[in-house]
Amino acid sequence: MSQDLERPEPDDDLVIRGEIETTSVPELLRSILGSGETGVLTIRNGEAVKRIFILSGRVAYASSNNPDERMGEVLLMRGKITVRNFVEASKRIRPGLRLGSILVELGALEPEELIPAVEVHVKSILMDLFTWVRGEYEFVIKELDARDNVAMLNMSTENLILEGIRNTHSWQQVIRALGDVESVLVPTGSTDANTRLDLTEEEQEILAYVNGRASVEQICDLSYLSSFETCRTLWALQVLGIIRRGQAGETAALGEGARERERELDLEGIVEKFNQMFSRIYGFLRGRLGDAVDPFMDGCLEEVSRQYGALFDGVDLKHYGRADFEQMLANVADLPAEQRKSLMVSALNELVYVIQLAVRTKHGAQEEAVVSGIIKEGLRKLGAG
Repeated sequence: MSQDLERPEPDDDLVIRGEIETTSVPELLRSILGSGETGVLTIRNGEAVKRIFILSGRVAYASSNNPDERMGEVLLMRGKITVRNFVEASKRIRPGLRLGSILVELGALEPEELIPAVEVHVKSILMDLFTWVRGEYEFVIKELDARDNVAMLNMSTENLILEGIRNTHSWQQVIRALGDVESVLVPTGSTDANTRLDLTEEEQEILAYVNGRASVEQICDLSYLSSFETCRTLWALQVLGIIRRGQAGETAALGEGARERERELDLEGIVEKFNQMFSRIYGFLRGRLGDAVDPFMDGCLEEVSRQYGALFDGVDLKHYGRADFEQMLANVADLPAEQRKSLMVSALNELVYVIQLAVRTKHGAQEEAVVSGIIKEGLRKLGAG
């Protein structure tokens, strides 16, 4: 992060300046909030100006010179107050009398709703700020004035940054941070931030794919999200210190062990495409069969297990029709890599055939037509049809 520091004279404030183009808003906020400092961060983009008031590394308040980002307008647009509340409160604003207090006096907000309303206002300003890709910033480290309307808001720094990055639409920022699509990402082992994050199920799966051997491109191929959304999630995890880019030669230094893991990753990708197919079949059949879908899928798996034995030990299809790759891999860990791949792919192909046949014989042509369509599309993605 490129920064200019103005060394303070005695009793002067320390000022840090820079440009958004050389960093990014998420990285800037992560750095400043992580420092635990108190002060005011001002960011300008042309005529637009936003200020974030930071108290001991926590966002305390924010302001904007955009009239649509004033507290009353934000609460009105979010449906938190009525237009009559807004008009009446606007008439009563005086120096030293804040809108929030007026809304409480009018009964538009309960006293306990005031801080959540301030949080809504602050988040609205910040979420727009995360979309900025250019501008200048200035962070003045100083004690906050009581007039700055500071309050200890109940806003998690990690989730604030995660939500902000979800709003970004700049591919250039994302790929600059990740390096390139061939970059290999590794977990940092940091669990503190991870436990505080509200990750979606898809984001959790993306994090699970970061294992020190998968490239950005390979993770995109495995993810349910679009490639851009996947890369954006990886960037968020990187900004938050949960993952990092592997160092040059780090993977190569692992030698044959790395190549073995790369082969496992290739096989994991194949199994994932089968699982996507099984999940779609499971979802369709659940809509038709209800809870009976689980014994139906168990019966298909049991039939295939007679031929493929230990491969499916401890595996079931009750989790949205997905077969546990790690469990299957552990079941055949003593086999050579190519033999593992051949066995697993053959068994999953057989499972596809058994499911299709069982749908035809037990549930009729209409259901089979839908399942056959899902299978055809799935095999096309696998390059087998």
